[in-house]
Amino acid sequence: MKKLLRLLPLLFILLLLITYSSAKPITIKVWYPDELGVKPKYVDKAAEDFRKAFPNVNLEVTRYKIPSGDFLTKLLLAIDAKEAPDVFHIGGTLMPEFVDAGYIRPLTAYLVKWEDWKHYPKSIKDAVRYKGHYYTIPYGLDVRWLYYRKDIFEKAGLPVDWKPKGWDDILNTALKIKNSVPNVIPYVIYAGVAGAGGTVNHGYVPLLYGVKGVAYDVKSGKYVIETSAVKKVLDFYKKAFIDLKLVPQEVLTLPKPWTTMREKLGAGELAILFEGGWVYGGWVTRYGLENVEKTIGYTLMPSEKGAPYFTVGGLGTCWYISSQSKNPDLAWEFIKRFNTREIVAKINIEDPHPVARLDSAELPEFKGIKYLYDCTQILAQAKFEPMAPGISKFGNRVQLMTGRVASGEMSPDEALRKFIEEMRMDFGEVIVK
Repeated sequence: MKKLLRLLPLLFILLLLITYSSAKPITIKVWYPDELGVKPKYVDKAAEDFRKAFPNVNLEVTRYKIPSGDFLTKLLLAIDAKEAPDVFHIGGTLMPEFVDAGYIRPLTAYLVKWEDWKHYPKSIKDAVRYKGHYYTIPYGLDVRWLYYRKDIFEKAGLPVDWKPKGWDDILNTALKIKNSVPNVIPYVIYAGVAGAGGTVNHGYVPLLYGVKGVAYDVKSGKYVIETSAVKKVLDFYKKAFIDLKLVPQEVLTLPKPWTTMREKLGAGELAILFEGGWVYGGWVTRYGLENVEKTIGYTLMPSEKGAPYFTVGGLGTCWYISSQSKNPDLAWEFIKRFNTREIVAKINIEDPHPVARLDSAELPEFKGIKYLYDCTQILAQAKFEPMAPGISKFGNRVQLMTGRVASGEMSPDEALRKFIEEMRMDFGEVIVK
């Protein structure tokens, strides 16, 4: 019986070969955006392997050298015109909205038979599950760290192996830096509309998770506002921006403040910043690995009182099968060939991200890069971004709420009341506790 189970994938491919070799030519279309040029050789490798397995299938792979937002617009227009590609590549946070709109097919039937699925940890599987089904496979994940400058800590008389004991420790550490190291920004947390997604996933969400708060209830399909949890988050913002003046007000007004603040930390002008795992590679490119390892430390985000420590995870960009595809089995065969152990490792070495496949992290060339290996190991402690329909509207309301408090326009209580009012306006019934 076990031998038969092992042969099932081969039998499945053989059946596809027989089916598609005897029928009229079939075309499978694959679309993906890539401005930087990192992905093509890996996509081409998957395409080459696909063509070898299915020589009678016409595989059309199209790379769009445009920003992801422009690609999304193009994709939605194609979907609306009933001309969607069989396979496409977009951000993981869009999954719920694409499911609810009927744009993508579930992958559950394929994944449960795919032997490699065992290499994905439960936290990843849970993150791509929506309404009872799996819809995608991530390969390069987003994780976040609390970065800090070791050299600034040394000047302030602080330990360079920092592990904050909670939120107060973050603020007190930043306050000590403010009082002892001039001409350095002590701390930055994103807030307001200018911070865009950074306000949500690098600011509000990690704080909300740190008081065991949730943003969305999967069972009821409704957004949740736990007033005591949100109030604690807003109190933290008030302390950081208004009471202690640790975070400069320019964070609320700068265009793309994340670009400026990443550069400032890399240059030694900012002491503490909660940011994405992907920014480390940029510092390494600019300043060199040896210098970055010497000057920049990283640690997990603490909960309000310390433990449990965690990271905020994201699915990055992922491959999906269009609901318009007439040949989903073949579309799956392409996705499977991209998500191999070797491709997943190599693409995330070149464009630094932690890998979704744990066995990819064990390859010597990946394991030899300490930072990337550390990023992958913390996935077991990842709390993922909210996966909910209407997430962009939710994010905008979070931006407005945090900005009102961080600028001093409203008190935490006033901003919370306004947030509840606006969420009800956007989503109708909202669970308020």
